[in-house]
Amino acid sequence: MNPTYEIRSGTLAGFNTLVPQLGGSPARLLAAVGLPVDCVRRPDILIPLATLVDLLNLCVCELNCSDFGLRLAEMQGLRMLGVLGKLLLGEENLDAALGASHRYMVLHNQADHWRLAEGNGCLIARRVSHSDGVKGSEQYSELALGAACRLFRELAGEDIRPRQVHIRHPPLSPPQRYHEYFEAEVLFAQEYDCLVFEVELLQRPLKAPSESLVQYFEEFTRALLLEHRGDVAGQVHTLILQTLGAQQHSLAQVAQLVDTPVRTLQRHLRAAGTSFKQLLLEARMETARWHLRASNIGIGLLSASLGYTDTSAFSKAFRTVHGRSPLQWRKQQR
Repeated sequence: MNPTYEIRSGTLAGFNTLVPQLGGSPARLLAAVGLPVDCVRRPDILIPLATLVDLLNLCVCELNCSDFGLRLAEMQGLRMLGVLGKLLLGEENLDAALGASHRYMVLHNQADHWRLAEGNGCLIARRVSHSDGVKGSEQYSELALGAACRLFRELAGEDIRPRQVHIRHPPLSPPQRYHEYFEAEVLFAQEYDCLVFEVELLQRPLKAPSESLVQYFEEFTRALLLEHRGDVAGQVHTLILQTLGAQQHSLAQVAQLVDTPVRTLQRHLRAAGTSFKQLLLEARMETARWHLRASNIGIGLLSASLGYTDTSAFSKAFRTVHGRSPLQWRKQQR
């Protein structure tokens, strides 16, 4: 059985703004590939990677825009992280913020993840793809690279420039377009996709967020909670899913996001027949099953991203719920 790689619809942040600017209809383009019209406003809808690739390529053709992936990336950055983006604003420096955003991307994207490594005075952010079998995914690759670079700049300063950018495929647009976007040397037909930065960048403090960014996160969180209006357990479950990567999904953190005192939130959850601990376990297991069923992520990386202290702790929790180890469950599903 070949995995059907899925991505959460938060990957399309900015789509409804960009497409009309280029003279197109977001609703018509989404419908053309079989996606619900409201999926851009609902960040947790699961989209098959192949469908996202079809959508990006359709936009290139319909809107006569060869750099559509880069243009969409320009509108993302912290916004693509949903509620987690709001939490990242309180991190001490870029190193801590990147660690949390890396775990988030591991948990919310089956198609690829990022591996950060240091060497020779450089920080290398390498994109590790699990989906090379999906044809025509070059626009998605450029979206992923462009959004990652945008994330660095939104977190720690617009003056951030990569030393180099490596792209696996040949250019889809004139090479000058890539230089304009990344403001760096861009090399094509490379072994893998990566961004290369000065390693000292990791210790840079985060910049103060713009008023528009703060407002975006406030509105995003309100819209997310409205989807589960009257269902406090549903609200808490959704916020845990959104913030697992930050590993700050404590009761106090979530209570702050729903603007409810901790004891009041506990009382509401008891009245609903559940608890924060139970909802956290359910969110972890839901995310684990999603990956084990249809991604090639290693058990160690998955357990660490879910916030377990080690692989054995994750395996024990998974076995208690499902009656078998993660590896056994994955094998059975496939």
